[in-house]
Amino acid sequence: MRGIIWDGERLHVTDALEVRAPGPGEVQVRVLASGVCHSDLSVMDHALRPAPIVLGHEAAGVVETLGEGVAGVRVGDPVMVTTQTPCGHCHDCRKGHYATCPEGFGDPEAQPFTWQGRPVWHWANCSSFAGLITVRAQQIFDTAGIDPVHACVLGCAVTTGHGSVNHLAEVVPGDVVVVLGMGGIGVNAVQAARLAGAARVVAVDVNPEKEASARHFGADAFVIPAADGEEAIACIRAAAEAPIDAVIECSGAASAIDVAGRLAKPGGTTVLIGLPRPGTTLNLDVNRFAWGGRIVSMFNGGNDPARDLPRLIDLARSGRIDLPAQVTQVWPLGEVEDAIAALRAGRVTRAVLDHRL
Repeated sequence: MRGIIWDGERLHVTDALEVRAPGPGEVQVRVLASGVCHSDLSVMDHALRPAPIVLGHEAAGVVETLGEGVAGVRVGDPVMVTTQTPCGHCHDCRKGHYATCPEGFGDPEAQPFTWQGRPVWHWANCSSFAGLITVRAQQIFDTAGIDPVHACVLGCAVTTGHGSVNHLAEVVPGDVVVVLGMGGIGVNAVQAARLAGAARVVAVDVNPEKEASARHFGADAFVIPAADGEEAIACIRAAAEAPIDAVIECSGAASAIDVAGRLAKPGGTTVLIGLPRPGTTLNLDVNRFAWGGRIVSMFNGGNDPARDLPRLIDLARSGRIDLPAQVTQVWPLGEVEDAIAALRAGRVTRAVLDHRL
């Protein structure tokens, strides 16, 4: 099959990638579209995983093959693929901490692919840069009626943005919310805050071209932060027009994380969801928290896929979650370098690779 390999130094678009057949309780999905996320770039930039590896963790396509014992799904069904596989019964799952379940993102040591006779690692329990992927049946969700180019972003951008607001920040009607970073996750956090009934939503990004997108998804104000942290905080607080209940940091930039950690009111919540460089630290005045407040972070926004994805897919079908506006541009698989360059330059909200092109 066709796919993309990261060998530790460069990307290879190849027709010689193979994946193992599905076992009991598994399905094979023919990937039609894959989102490109900054988390994929972090693996390349910071060697977060061994190589060779198939990246990508936002997949939509059709069911290709069923493993033994799989029911309730048919070959040809349109589906998206979640990265999460929480067991549902361990201590963390019982607490609702699905992202810290020991089985929550599959076996990190798995090598389901082969390329040029070599075993190849997978990424985030998905590897959507491959044309065929073998996943657990619990990872797929019906997306009939949604274009796979749009459905693929449900796998990370939508779930992480909405989970950050609903499960981690616990935004309720009347809250004032600030979202830093207007990429795929950030616009979904804005959209989720608006759906949750936030009284005011402030979007923050260093790129002025992101303002139109931020306002489209529901931001009341857009702030281009100053380089000086204190000045940035003052500008954001002025735009908020009231004490800030929730701060969602989506960029992973060290300067943005520093600002985010000092914005929320006493008793407010700061959610750190952007993936920073390894070794990034956060300096805090601990006395601020004597008045109450919390900082929380969890992969995929703390979602329970079995509970949350059907609801998010229904919201997308009804148009209350705008998927098409998140996909700025679509590239053929062979132009992955161009898609990555656009993402790095901040020219897209979400870049998508179409396996059919």
